[in-house]
Amino acid sequence: MRRLAAVAAAASLTLTLWPEPARAAVSAKQVVPCRPAGDECWPAAFAFTPKGRFLFYLERFSGEIHRVNLGTGADSVWGDVGEPEGAGERGALGIAVDPRWDRKAKTKKAIRRRRRNRWVYVFYTNGAPLENRIVRLRRLKSGQPAVQQLLSIPITAASNHNGGIIQFGPDQNLYVVTGDQAVPGRSQDIADPAGKVLRMTRTGERPQDNPIPGSLALSFGHRNSYGFGFDPVTGRLWQSDNGPQCDDEVNLITAGGNYGWGSASDCPDTSESGPSPIGPEHVYPSTLPALTGVAFCQGCGVPDLEGKLLLGSWNDGRIRALALDAERDDVTGEVTVHQQADGVLNLAVRPSTRQVFFSDQRGIHVLVAA
Repeated sequence: MRRLAAVAAAASLTLTLWPEPARAAVSAKQVVPCRPAGDECWPAAFAFTPKGRFLFYLERFSGEIHRVNLGTGADSVWGDVGEPEGAGERGALGIAVDPRWDRKAKTKKAIRRRRRNRWVYVFYTNGAPLENRIVRLRRLKSGQPAVQQLLSIPITAASNHNGGIIQFGPDQNLYVVTGDQAVPGRSQDIADPAGKVLRMTRTGERPQDNPIPGSLALSFGHRNSYGFGFDPVTGRLWQSDNGPQCDDEVNLITAGGNYGWGSASDCPDTSESGPSPIGPEHVYPSTLPALTGVAFCQGCGVPDLEGKLLLGSWNDGRIRALALDAERDDVTGEVTVHQQADGVLNLAVRPSTRQVFFSDQRGIHVLVAA
């Protein structure tokens, strides 16, 4: 996230402005209040079990992992990653739930296998050594946690540009967005995990069909991303990226693509570094929203949002709905569907109901028809 104590955002080439129509008929209902309320809560990320019965959320400053039963509302501490380093934009920033969590299990052997697959994945900043880590945790039968480290990203400069949102894709691989760690040249270094969209297996290995030989990177040349989502119609990946003072951007990710941020980048040429850079699909050039979560409405229960790409932002507390063209590869319009005083941290879709949830410093909420 960019300037989470005074945030801003992204990078790009062209801009189309549309007159904003009347706001969609949408309201927000709180589902999970912060406990306790206040600045220390910060549910920076949340994720659902595959059938949508449970919601896991991650507290940025405490490192606690909470599990919420969405049927009863019961909120309990499931685990933690210790006390993360929380300076600047650091902290516990991303969480995902293993796609095999809810696998059917009728025999004792199948139940044991399912228990072994009940991993929760976390992206957080470790203090000593100072690095961003991706780990996965599960509870052993004894109740004690098992922890496996999948990846570390050294921090060599400032406390900002960590990225950190993680989620499983339709292919059951783990996707991760990372920032440049405030060193733009790292985004163009294929061997460096910083400034990338990463794609890895459940165990942290490189899938054989990754586009760049020997690399976890799905794409590179990113500055500081804090959101992405898969279009349920096409399966394609859309990503938000926070830029310098001249723009924020929304990208449609191409496997192996370079999105142009690097050591030579500066306003106004923020997406022109490296080989064959790909420009953004949409740009915010002046009033920087500090883009965060990305989600799609497909049967989400709000007719005005159907088929649209939803985009959160920190600086102005808005959730925007972006309309796509018939091929779903270009943005054709935009409307603000929700705005509040608190910045929006993350967006995600509950699998069972397809409702769109979002988080802020007060808790986790769901978008409903007004």
